[in-house]
Order: sequence, then structure tokens, then C-alpha cells
Amino acid sequence: MWLALAWRNLWRNSRRTLITVAALGLGVMAITFLHTYRESVFGQLLDNVTSGALGHLQVHAAGWQKNPELERAIADPAAVEAVVQRTLPGAKVAPRVLGFGLVGSGEQSTGAAVFGLDPAREQGELRFLTIAKGKHLGAAGQREALVGVDLAEQLGVGLGGEVVLVGAAVDGSVANDRYVVVGLADAGSGELNGSGVFLHLADAQAFFGLGVGVHQLVVRLPGGGEDVSGPTAQLQAQLGNPRLEVLSWDKIVPELKATMTQKRKGQAVLAYVLFALVALGVLNAMTMATLERTRELGVLASLGTRPRQLLGMILLEGLLQGALGVALGAALTVGTVFAVGDINLEAFAEQDMLGIRFPSIIHLTLQWGGLFQALQVALWTALVGSALPAWRAARMKPAEATRSY
Repeated sequence: MWLALAWRNLWRNSRRTLITVAALGLGVMAITFLHTYRESVFGQLLDNVTSGALGHLQVHAAGWQKNPELERAIADPAAVEAVVQRTLPGAKVAPRVLGFGLVGSGEQSTGAAVFGLDPAREQGELRFLTIAKGKHLGAAGQREALVGVDLAEQLGVGLGGEVVLVGAAVDGSVANDRYVVVGLADAGSGELNGSGVFLHLADAQAFFGLGVGVHQLVVRLPGGGEDVSGPTAQLQAQLGNPRLEVLSWDKIVPELKATMTQKRKGQAVLAYVLFALVALGVLNAMTMATLERTRELGVLASLGTRPRQLLGMILLEGLLQGALGVALGAALTVGTVFAVGDINLEAFAEQDMLGIRFPSIIHLTLQWGGLFQALQVALWTALVGSALPAWRAARMKPAEATRSY
């Protein structure tokens, strides 16, 4: 009975109810759509990170992340990889070497980051490089090189040209060699595109005198996910070697994780500010609704309706408006997400976010978690906005209320 009565009361002034429901619905849509956009961007950014340069986690020699010295290498990467595969079934692992030196072609030279890669492992789920022109490295070390697209332009070298690398080997001797450029690479980062030289893993190991040693074992987990603290701790425990460390992507680039956390907190504050404004509208609407029905409420009280029943009826009216607003907001959000589909951000495609290429196309995926959060906030907004009018209705004196016009 009380539900039917509350529903009838809502439509005694349909215009006011529709305005209130529309305000709640637009608030739900705005918050849910912003949440969907933000999480879609973060999801694609994280996918770029974990499938490219970083992986979900990495195994290093202890201290290498803070101080990437050439001699801090994993001496037996095959044994470590075997532990990774046993501990994290289905994980994709790519060994890498990273050193620094000078690269030159003709009369041009500059500093370079020299990467050693296993091309067979870098073209599947672990896709560190995109070949902008030419081909990928061969299956075996043949003194071939991929050069970052911006670095190639700076050196004035193209496909078939030669680059000379000069650096220091792990034993302190001078390392130098010539390599044929077989491809121009896009590493998904302006920094790497302007400084990266990519060799076959065997060529890089020979250049730096590492033997079979590598500096990184990059691991991409099946299923992915943002929080990989569990697998990271599990692998560290299974390795049981204090000379090795396992770091998750958010420990390797903590600035990215901090930025994501800050953006989420900022949007949460925006949501509460928005719904606080909506709550004022609900308060005004429900106050007017109870004032207009003062005599009716007084009659109900005179007939034996208890104050808590009047309180519950007014609160129920507010909750019904909140439920209608959530339904409207959900429908608008779903329609908007599917109507928009993809957002083209090619104008920002060449920009990096903390050294990581910003996605050029955002594929919007409806985030039901955001909708559930907006639902909770909207219902609380309706409830809080109705609380004061409901409390006043419950406290009114029947004799005075029945004389009201």
C-alpha cells in the first residue's frame, strides 16, 4: 500500500517529478560516461605498456632497475625462465639486453639506447616494436639492426644503410661493430624512437660481452589485469634468490600508477560535487511536495498513521525518484557509449604520457562498475534530499496540519 501511495504521490505534480528524475539521470549518465572513458583509456594504455616495453612484470638482477649497470645481468636466463613458466603457466617471456653507447652513420653520431631482442618472441602477444618500414630482425644474429624512426631521420640513414655502434663491454673493453639497417621501428615512445637501436639478442650479447646473460626477462601474464601484485610475490618466492628481483609494471613506472590513482580520485570528487548539487534539487522538490500536502498528511496522522510511516512514505518517494533517475541515466549511458563507439584522438597520437604513447583510438567499453557506483550515489542522493522533508512531515502536529490550506 505504501509503495502504491508513494508512486501516486510522485505524479501529482508530474512536471516537477520529471525535472528531478531528469537531473538525477543526467548526473548518472555524466559520471558513468566519464568513468567509462577514463577506464577505457587506462585499459588501452595499460595494454600498450604490458604488451610492449614493460610487460606485466619483469625479472632483473637485484638493483638493476635503480642502477642499470651493464654487469648487473641474469647469468642463467634459461633456468630463471623455467621457474617463471612453472610458477605462472601460460605467461609469455621475452629476454632482453639493454646497454648504451654511440651510434653513427656517415658524419652524424649521437647517443643511443641499444636493445637486444629475440624477434621470435617479440611479434606475438609481446609486441615491443612496430616496423614502420622494412622488415623485422632475422631469426639468428646476422649483424642486422632496427633503428628508431626519429633516430634514422637524425642520422640520415635508411634501409640498407650501415650504422656503427661504439660502447663499453662488460669487461671494460671498447665494443664496436657495424650493422646493416633492415628496418625502421616505432617503439611506441617518442624517447625510444629518437634513441633506440634494436639488435638481435645474440648480436647484443656478443657486442657487450655478456655471453648468455640478459638484463631483463619481460613477462606478460595470461588474462592481464591491473593488479599483478599476487603473481609478482609468488614468482619472487619461487625464485628464492636474493640476487634476483621481480618488479610489477606499477613499480617500474610508479608515475603512471600514481597518475591513474590521482585521476580516479579527482573524478570521485567530481561525482560527489555533482550529486550534491542534484541533492539540493531533490530537497527543493520534496520540500514543495510535502508543503503542498500538509493538510493531507495531517489527515493521515489524525487517522492513526504513525510518524515513522509518514517518514517512510516520503523517503520512499525520494527513492523511487532515484530509481527512475538511475534507470534513465543507465539507458542514456548505454545509448551514448554505443552511439559514440570509438573516439579518435589522432591529434594526440604523437604525444607521450610518462614516456608511453597515448592511444590514438579509444575503443569505449561500458564499465558496469562505474554504473553501479553511480547507482549507489544517486540513491543516496535521493534519500538524503528527501530526509529533511520527511523528518518535518513526521514531526508535524495533526491538529495544525489539518487546518492548513
